[in-house]
Amino acid sequence: MKFTSFSAAALAAALLSGSTHAGFPDEDDSRLSLQLTRKLSNNDQKGKHNDNDNTIDLIVKYKNEEGHTFADSFDKNGKGRVISQKRHTETITAKINDMDKLKKDPNIEYVELDVERHAFPNMRGYEVVAGKGGRRLSEETPYGIDMVNPDSPTPRLQQGENSIKICVVDTGYDNGHEDLPTLVVENDGYSPYGDDELWNEDGHGHGSHCAGTIGAIGGNNVGVTSVNPISEKFSFFIGKGLRNSGSGSTAGVMEAVQACVDAGAKVVSMSLGGGGFSQLAYDQYEEHYNIDGVLIIAAAGNGGNSGYSYPASYKYVMSVAAVDSNRNRASFSQFNDQVEIAAPGVSVKSTLPGNAYASWSGTSMATPHVAGVAALVWSHFPDCSNKQIREALIASAEDLATRANNWTTPTIGQRFG
Repeated sequence: MKFTSFSAAALAAALLSGSTHAGFPDEDDSRLSLQLTRKLSNNDQKGKHNDNDNTIDLIVKYKNEEGHTFADSFDKNGKGRVISQKRHTETITAKINDMDKLKKDPNIEYVELDVERHAFPNMRGYEVVAGKGGRRLSEETPYGIDMVNPDSPTPRLQQGENSIKICVVDTGYDNGHEDLPTLVVENDGYSPYGDDELWNEDGHGHGSHCAGTIGAIGGNNVGVTSVNPISEKFSFFIGKGLRNSGSGSTAGVMEAVQACVDAGAKVVSMSLGGGGFSQLAYDQYEEHYNIDGVLIIAAAGNGGNSGYSYPASYKYVMSVAAVDSNRNRASFSQFNDQVEIAAPGVSVKSTLPGNAYASWSGTSMATPHVAGVAALVWSHFPDCSNKQIREALIASAEDLATRANNWTTPTIGQRFG
């Protein structure tokens, strides 16, 4: 069974040589064409009910202005919240029995329940916390950085001269952390959840931990280093797709991703999931991938089985599994035919709010390694497409097929990134 690993330097060499590998699903993957009726019958697909006014949150795609006006007329406030004007999508809060009326209108293309998404949890039993506010005497290099960008037998790949914008869609960002780049509040992030859920605050810690793996400041004798340690050579945009509680809505995640793309992000990292397939989310990510040229990377999930988690299992999203420091599959990691690559995800040390640091575990921790390497290599090859970067990530992976990695079902090719 094929399982592979790669270094950033090998990935760059693959791009120079033109090597590619088509590691993602076929165009006619029928599993990704589930109908709304199936989604509504799935017990995991429940809208957010309010017992006081008997309403439900919906995502609506309208065909024209007549459909837009019609959808707004059902919203309890008289106007929905825009997800994407370009794609004619918005979210509304309507009465439960209004859903059928919307579906039957000829000016409405699609209606879905707005289901909850959440940050994949830290897998307990692995975490090691550096005391809140405690400063290290010297900077540490987490083992995952050496695995994805080793300094032997060839020198570690340094950041290129072309700055790539990386978006982290998660619980926010601890702006002002001693070991994270300081971002501009007015320009460098977005929250769809209002003034009580600011993107530049992270009441959970999950988003800041993921951001630290991608871009914690290197060479400052503080905390940890990262895949992209020189903050002047890349940029962050933060999409607060999840609230401080660690959960959010499908519409909130979609809106955050749209803000990332509008801001010019080339790589989007999403360590989140929950709920099932969403046709509207699928359509959005397809457009970002094929038209906007964005590479979206997401966590495969922590169920330890072959189940599909979304958004990772959409064809236009790169699904990331987790391995440990010995390059064996983490026991909690999902494994299925949508997983394309794996990365360090067991006891990964990174940044937490309040100038703190901790070692957390999960496919959430693996995902930013891959996102960080994608941006690192893209900084050397700015003319490459997102598809070329995706293919090179897979083609340059190190083959670990002879290891006992406990991959219990056939897959397209789990790979370590």
